[in-house]
Amino acid sequence: MKRIAPNILLRIYNGLAFGVSTFVVLTGLFFAICLQQNSTWIDKTQEIGIIALIGLFVAYFRGKLKLLPHTIIDELSGENSYTVGFCNNQGLREADEMTKPLFGRGFIPFDQIEQWRLKNEKGFVQINNAEGVLCACFVILGLERSFFEQFIAGRVTEHDIDSSVILPFDSMKKEEKIYISGVVVRKPGSYKGHKRATIMLWTMLQYIKRAFKLRRSRTFYAVALTKESEKLLKTLDFVICCSKESRKDNSNLYSIDLDKKTWEKLVARIGDYSKMVSFDIDL
Repeated sequence: MKRIAPNILLRIYNGLAFGVSTFVVLTGLFFAICLQQNSTWIDKTQEIGIIALIGLFVAYFRGKLKLLPHTIIDELSGENSYTVGFCNNQGLREADEMTKPLFGRGFIPFDQIEQWRLKNEKGFVQINNAEGVLCACFVILGLERSFFEQFIAGRVTEHDIDSSVILPFDSMKKEEKIYISGVVVRKPGSYKGHKRATIMLWTMLQYIKRAFKLRRSRTFYAVALTKESEKLLKTLDFVICCSKESRKDNSNLYSIDLDKKTWEKLVARIGDYSKMVSFDIDL
């Protein structure tokens, strides 16, 4: 379980009853004192404002102490098991629809990426929960070398990728440069979405280890299409290798060099989800 850091409004909401009680008591004392003093309405208004601020502070502090049980309940009521498999036609179509409102101009139509999948079916991975609901998806691709160099330099974009430059899985495993694409999580802004994203990262690292062995260093590339993906890539120690100002797609291209040692560091940071995820695919 992970405690979710609450924001200020949520803390005040959880402690509101206690804060209101404090405000009422202090206001009562204030008016009792005012009966014995001749103060102006301006002074009284200012003092009421100070009492209101005290009530808010008390609500904030009280709410901070109360909030943990609510987050625990949310985590316990969430998903507890996931299954990893290669994307089928239906799963890829659903994942592609999930990217449409997120990726904007970077959205790739289903018909195009389905041609990618048919060229390298083992490069497309989906994660489902116990009810069979698609929770996350990612794509690992090997690209024909001359095209990949143009892509890294920013002269071509994902929209220019067709099946002719997609490498079959066995050829992809031999490449030094690998492209991570089509990463999407269902409801990423929710508590469940955060958990799904973590499960997806763990699954992706397991996939990379099994597919590429990492006996030597490989370089993995990813385009940041959203602020959230940009933040995630930086958190995982990806660095910008080609800035958006020099790229045709107007998005930063990130990269990371992975070998066994750096892979182990990432896994240690993300955590062990082997008991929660059924990862039984042939790579």
